[in-house]
Amino acid sequence: MDDDEILEGELVEDNPEDAMSPLVKALVSAGLLSEEIDIFDIAATEGPAYEIEELSVDQISETVFQLDTRGVRWAIDGNPQLLVHRNDERKADEVFDLIFGPEE
Repeated sequence: MDDDEILEGELVEDNPEDAMSPLVKALVSAGLLSEEIDIFDIAATEGPAYEIEELSVDQISETVFQLDTRGVRWAIDGNPQLLVHRNDERKADEVFDLIFGPEE
């Protein structure tokens, strides 16, 4: 792509870190925010998206550790949401139940 080429619909901010929430900044620092290509690959499967904004970085770290242990394919986007591959939804639900208790 030429440097002069402008992509329609793409918003380029002067300093994208200013737009990040404190949690997203912490996730970036912890190496937990996924690359765009990984997010796209997982999102394309139309699997579940778990809201993680209310969780601490430690809780998120433990969750993704447990997901990795079970071979669950996941990505964290900048919203922040934890996206899980559609075929791994059952395993992911089991991890959330293990860590946070079953849904009421």
